[in-house]
Amino acid sequence: MSNPTLSKTITKTVLEPIWFTRPTCVVAADLVGKVLCRKLVDTDGVPKVLRMRISETEAYVGEGDPACHSHAGSRTARTEIMYKQGGVFYVYLTYGIHHMLNVITATAESPESVLIRAGFLLDDSDRLLDEQLLRLDKQLTHLKQFAGPGKLTKRLQIDRQLYGKPVAPISGVWIEDDGCAPPISLRPRIGIDYAGDAKDWLLRYTWTDHPSLSKK
Repeated sequence: MSNPTLSKTITKTVLEPIWFTRPTCVVAADLVGKVLCRKLVDTDGVPKVLRMRISETEAYVGEGDPACHSHAGSRTARTEIMYKQGGVFYVYLTYGIHHMLNVITATAESPESVLIRAGFLLDDSDRLLDEQLLRLDKQLTHLKQFAGPGKLTKRLQIDRQLYGKPVAPISGVWIEDDGCAPPISLRPRIGIDYAGDAKDWLLRYTWTDHPSLSKK
């Protein structure tokens, strides 16, 4: 006799780069609940895939957005990638310390992006040998280990080598959809006090009241 308590088989779909060519705010909202996958080689030489569910994103909506790197047509060697068609990564260094992981969105010549701000490790994620030897509050399973864009890239070993690469397994970083659709709240973006009224725009998309958020 079948067991009625068995859960349905979860189907995982890798998001194609074309998925990110949609309107930026739609992508930012839809990314909450998706799974960011990072393939690494562990210290014993075994390939591992870390699987982090995204709980927080921010939208940056182009030349009319004072908080966006492309504001007022600021087209530089660093921001040139923002003018590409959506579906590639934009990684930059802030304060000379923290790497910020962004996905370029919308169509070519529309310089917009989504910053991935926070998430949490899934139960079915691979684990790295060295991190499992740390104190429990330092291991990747702790809900605050990915609570912020700088923490996130450090834990997932993401840096500017990912700049310009497609959002796809071939890059070692990709995003999957397994059907998770959490409740979403809108908040002002963080760390953009220089952006005038834009600092109050509700372009931060959060998994409502989730403990992994970088800030409520």
